[in-house]
Amino acid sequence: MDRSLAVAVFAAADAHLDPCGATAFAQRLGRELDAGRIVFPRPLVVGGGCPYGCLVLHRFPGDLTGLPEATRILARGLADIAGGSFLIGICGVRSITVVDCVAQAVRCELRNHRRGSGPVGRIGESTVFAML
Repeated sequence: MDRSLAVAVFAAADAHLDPCGATAFAQRLGRELDAGRIVFPRPLVVGGGCPYGCLVLHRFPGDLTGLPEATRILARGLADIAGGSFLIGICGVRSITVVDCVAQAVRCELRNHRRGSGPVGRIGESTVFAML
């Protein structure tokens, strides 16, 4: 997905729910997209489906510094456009520990999200599922 289109879609959705924070959110998302840490490998489903985004682990430092922050950015954006749930794929090292770290960051973000939070869990060693 084109970077500018992704930022525009997510910024518009976020502005609808949080007008004051939408610009800062769009800037943070843009930095993660530019760095290749967040990607959208398939077309986004907006407002009625289950959107999917990926975290690309080899784009993070070896100790995965920044992974929780990037996860929270991705979770916020996907929650803003989701119908009722979303998926986050983890590309790279397959590890239950990494998936659990991503799931915990999603839980933290959704705890503060305007649309509320439902269950968050992992699907295998490479995907986190969240319901709103």
